[in-house]
Parts: sequence; structure tokens; C-alpha cells
Amino acid sequence: MKLVVNRCYGGYTLSTKAVLRVLKLKGKKVFAYVQTNRNDYARKVENLKLIDESFQGELFDRIYYFSEELDLCANGDISFDELRYKNEIDVNFDREDKDLVQIVEELDAEASTNLSELEVLEIPDNHEYYIDDYDGVERIVSGLELHVDGKRIVGGRA
Repeated sequence: MKLVVNRCYGGYTLSTKAVLRVLKLKGKKVFAYVQTNRNDYARKVENLKLIDESFQGELFDRIYYFSEELDLCANGDISFDELRYKNEIDVNFDREDKDLVQIVEELDAEASTNLSELEVLEIPDNHEYYIDDYDGVERIVSGLELHVDGKRIVGGRA
């Protein structure tokens, strides 16, 4: 079984390009938007810009993924009330998702962000595992490592 893990400090994060490609493989129509009015909490609207696979984001950009195009004002605004009733597409893919694994293998470094370094690892099929995380650097714990003194480790604890 193949799994995707992060191998650097920062955390597991997929690039916009990778997310859009995974969703496309799943046959989903997707519209991606980046938040453009960061740190402006007094406003009653969100300012968004439609993006595509070529988007090169900045550190901590907030990206939204929807199955339908949003009705934005000419300047990119949408009210918080309207936005909160829109259903975002879930992009928290299972780490062993075959489409995710395929895209990370195809895109290599382009699947990662400035906070991640994604890698595909392989463990034997049907092995129990968990992903151990230390400041964003992840490793797979499986097989005999899941047991200490004959007791099964659950969530990293015996």
C-alpha cells in the first residue's frame, strides 16, 4: 500500500495544482478561489479571486474549493453570509487515496508547498499504521512498531 507523508518541518499541505488534479481525477468539477483581503476582519465581505493550476501562492494563503462558480461582485467581493452557505469541497484526502498517490508521484516537488515536502512511501498491504508527526515531519509507524511490551499502540501511546 502506498501512502503520502510530509518529510519536512512545516506540515502536510498539498499545492493548489495537486488538489485540482486529484479532484479532476475523481471527476469533480471544481472552482478554486484565493482570499485576497487577508487580515481585514472589520469587513462584512470576503474578497476572492478565481485561480487555476498555475496559481503560485504565498505563505498561508487561504484557498477555497467549490463545485460551482461563485457569484462575485465586479471587485471580487462576496458577502460573508452568502459565502457561509456555500459548500466547500473536502480536500482532506485519505493518505492512501489512489488518486492522491498518483498525483504526488506525477507532480513530484510540484505537489508540495513552501511548507511541505510530500513523498510517497510504501508499506505492506493490509498493515495497520498511523502517521507520527513531529513539528510537521511525518513517519509511518506500522507492523511490530505498533506494539510495545505486547500492547498495541493507539495514537502513539501504549
